[in-house]
Amino acid sequence: MAEASKTVEMTVPRDKLWETIIDYAKYPEFVDGAQKVKILSREAGKARVEYGIQLLSKDITYTLDHFEQGPGGMRWELVDSNILKANSGSWTLKDVGGGRTEVTYSLALDFKIYVPGMILNGLVKSSLPKMLDSFEKRTKSR
Repeated sequence: MAEASKTVEMTVPRDKLWETIIDYAKYPEFVDGAQKVKILSREAGKARVEYGIQLLSKDITYTLDHFEQGPGGMRWELVDSNILKANSGSWTLKDVGGGRTEVTYSLALDFKIYVPGMILNGLVKSSLPKMLDSFEKRTKSR
């Protein structure tokens, strides 16, 4: 299993970043590799979302339960996937004033198929900065 966590400070207000994060259906417009997103159910504080992505030249589908804790963040857990054995993580958002937000993104990922640990860890750690940057840019453009 590959695990990674990154904390950055973004020059966007926490509430606006939160709106970008929970707008799952729009991910294919700005998240690299996201090809389709379908919201299967939504209720107060919880969303079940199906994703289709391309990773390591493979089409991957997976369903996550998102447990939304308001603009302070969320956590998610894997429900089902064609290739993933585990996918859990969290967003933690802290308003640091002046229209800035401290963001911590954590992810734990594992596959049903063999992926060498070095490749899996490198993939997860190298994709985090780019993914976080895409959320900041999207929030600024809203």
